[in-house]
Amino acid sequence: MVAVLDMGASATRLVVIEIAADRTVRTLEEASRGILLGRDTFSSGVIRSSTIDAVISALDGFRHVMDEYAVTRVRAVATSAVREARNVDVFLDRVHRRTGIEFEIINEAEEARLLYLAVKHTLSRHAALHRAWTLLTEVGGGSTSVTLLKQGQPHRSAVYALGAVRLRQALHLQRLTHEVQLAILKRSITNVIQEIRLDIPMRRVSQLIAIGGDVRFAAAQIMDDASADGLREVPRDKFLEFCAEIEHLDEDRLIERFRLPATQAETLLPSLLVYRTLLAETGARSLVVSDVTLRTGASLDLAETGTRSIEEFEGQVLASAEALGEKHRFDRAHGRHVAMLAGRVFDLLDGEHSLTRRHRLLLLVAALLHDIGLYVSLRAHHKHSQYLLSASQIFGLTDEETAIVSNIARYHRRGLPARSHLPYVALDRGDRLVVNQLAGILRVANALDAEHLQKVRDLRLVRRERAWTLELDGEGDLTMEQLAATARADLFAETFGRQLLIRPTGVQS
Repeated sequence: MVAVLDMGASATRLVVIEIAADRTVRTLEEASRGILLGRDTFSSGVIRSSTIDAVISALDGFRHVMDEYAVTRVRAVATSAVREARNVDVFLDRVHRRTGIEFEIINEAEEARLLYLAVKHTLSRHAALHRAWTLLTEVGGGSTSVTLLKQGQPHRSAVYALGAVRLRQALHLQRLTHEVQLAILKRSITNVIQEIRLDIPMRRVSQLIAIGGDVRFAAAQIMDDASADGLREVPRDKFLEFCAEIEHLDEDRLIERFRLPATQAETLLPSLLVYRTLLAETGARSLVVSDVTLRTGASLDLAETGTRSIEEFEGQVLASAEALGEKHRFDRAHGRHVAMLAGRVFDLLDGEHSLTRRHRLLLLVAALLHDIGLYVSLRAHHKHSQYLLSASQIFGLTDEETAIVSNIARYHRRGLPARSHLPYVALDRGDRLVVNQLAGILRVANALDAEHLQKVRDLRLVRRERAWTLELDGEGDLTMEQLAATARADLFAETFGRQLLIRPTGVQS
């Protein structure tokens, strides 16, 4: 038996699942405790002791449930309300000491990946997932996750500070009249939607898939029955009518009318206002509402159901990287060609390093995006690339992996890694070694397209005792590429312990 715990801004939740021999997943039990962690984090920046006690009490109850099912493996994740708290380390340490449960703080890119994994598994045959452009969104307590799908595959994804609990706390709405609260909420949501519009081509979207407790509640009020796979397809006009109807209900009237718990009454209106505004930005004629959750995605991830192959996952990561490159007006042809050459060198060095396929993916991402710093300035653009990448979210990559990618890109030109470079020394020893190896490869690969003309088509590596020779197959005169790559082979030689000679095929050394 396996369990997934999800500590969010408005509730802490548990799902216990059984993974069959064929790796399919069956939900055995679910439990939830409404604890507004976000109320603390988004108002004061600190999770209060009383709130920590409430979390520990809920987890103790969940622990009894897990013990009854003889759970042997647990994945516990925490999102924005924990991630952004100033006392996050103290909070997690106290939770771990009292409950024995160790929570993993996941970043926005991992949230987006798990949500996509859940939706892809559940809606695999639904037309909504295979439109030219589909928007997948979840409005949570702390943030709004948005993933643009191109024919079912992630194209761009981002998470915005637009959560229902965050909005109420950050805007200090508690003592204002309902009408004033409504006006402030609408204005604040519109401001963030304008930011989303810059990142996502909303007008292209013809289908909107929505997940989240508040939109599920709204869909259940509008539509009588869900399909067998937990879907409700709500017509656009019906959803807009429902939102207009509840606009005029304050929290007390929501509780009275719908018999809602107070925590849900607090988040319902802000959430639906966000969904409504997003829907209005698109050409979608309906809202496909799914009952999947972040926990669904985490459960599928644990089960390794095979719903995504390694190649498919890598394609999704690289598509997200290219979308980031487009945002910064990168040279796509150059980035792709350098990535191809870097991957080729990595493969030729098989047996000379102990790096994995995951490391190869990090190299490809860094190669694609090594020049995005040019968007900021021609001068010292490698440093700007490092900064932009370190501050970005790439679908499927952890914060630690993003830090590695940003450092690899930093060293594609100019100086070598040094103890005086703070982003580099912030990595642990093992990750610094990975950066050295992959940056050594990237420097050579980038130099092999020095003129941005993609003349080098293939590579061969000839190993000799004291030096290795990289032979170039290509079109036209490769002298510039040979000279540039020779000049940039310094980190490669230092890291791999072999001088690297560069020559076109057929030229004798």
